[in-house]
Amino acid sequence: MAANVVKTPFLVNDLVVYFVSPRVAHVVEVDCRIELTTTPDSCTCCTFRFRSRLDPDYRCRHIEAVRQVLKQARRADPGSEQVICGH
Repeated sequence: MAANVVKTPFLVNDLVVYFVSPRVAHVVEVDCRIELTTTPDSCTCCTFRFRSRLDPDYRCRHIEAVRQVLKQARRADPGSEQVICGH
């Protein structure tokens, strides 16, 4: 069973990932410059919107951060600490 990620902030490299539902997260850079709405397959960032038109498989770093949190949550045991560290 996946750990509950909703309403828990996760630090992934220089991004904070905060899920507002099981598949939708707000991703914020640690300096709080911008907040993006991100899912495992889409993002409101300009880079994703333009690059994904040329390459449908393109994933921005915000999507990769959301996927990393979800991947770790699926692996986590119930009750385990929910901390995601960057590379």
